[in-house]
Amino acid sequence: MKTTLLSISLITSAILFSFSKPKKPILDLEGMKKAMKSGYAYVPSGFTLVDKDSVSCQGFFMMKEEVSNFSYREYLFDLKQNDRIEEYKQALPDTTKWNTSSFALSKYVQYYFSHPAYRQYPVVNVSKLQAEKYCEWLTRVWRKNTGNESIVFRLPTRAEFLRAANGSSIDRPYSWDSPYIRREDGKFQCNFLSIGASAISRDSTGKLVVKNFPMDYLAPGSDCADLTAPVRSFRPNEYGIYNLNGNVSEMISDGNLAVGGDWYSPGFDIRNQSTKKFTEANPTVGFRPVMTFVELKSEN
Repeated sequence: MKTTLLSISLITSAILFSFSKPKKPILDLEGMKKAMKSGYAYVPSGFTLVDKDSVSCQGFFMMKEEVSNFSYREYLFDLKQNDRIEEYKQALPDTTKWNTSSFALSKYVQYYFSHPAYRQYPVVNVSKLQAEKYCEWLTRVWRKNTGNESIVFRLPTRAEFLRAANGSSIDRPYSWDSPYIRREDGKFQCNFLSIGASAISRDSTGKLVVKNFPMDYLAPGSDCADLTAPVRSFRPNEYGIYNLNGNVSEMISDGNLAVGGDWYSPGFDIRNQSTKKFTEANPTVGFRPVMTFVELKSEN
């Protein structure tokens, strides 16, 4: 048991602290780019289209991948190691959400979050508050290991998500530079509900209904997808960011919304501009943090 805990601790340290603690604080942008290079992409300042409005965004760092089960378990492990037991309990995903009238996927309740086979798949069934607490923890970790107290990790705004997804264009349908869901070789560009239109409908409230789910579900053109796909699947966009469309819808800071579509969304609902209501934890929604800098108040 001690060996197992030690191994987990070493793995956690290797992932979280992929650079050695600097002799002096990392306070400049270029220094932060080097420190965050392996897991975060820098999105430069620019304009993006939010619905029909042109919005200016300051530069920011965005996690290249959706937060994985493994990364989230690092967070839980750290809380437990530091005797923050109540926070640990409050942070646990509600895995029972896999087994509801909408999904009825009982095996995922037991295995999806805890089995090693799913460690690089996106964490789901977490609330917006839980995602925000994860970002607060990440802020503490990076401040400690860079000496930079101006670092803040948080959920992205919708404008920031679109700025990252649209890339060098002010507006595009998907995060890749093409209006098509398939690549030149015929394979799909992302993980979404690629089933026949006859199996998809909407009820009187507009909610998506899939006949006999998951029996009618056909996996995308990738052998890696098992409902969700690993967080580093398909091709990244021009900034090196993965799965901005499909796989899991992603929480944003403004409003009760998730963006970009997911594995349970048909093709039209995985566009950059796509949104859906997000009011409670469920198997289709995950998150990825962005990092920005805040101005520190002077002590004088």
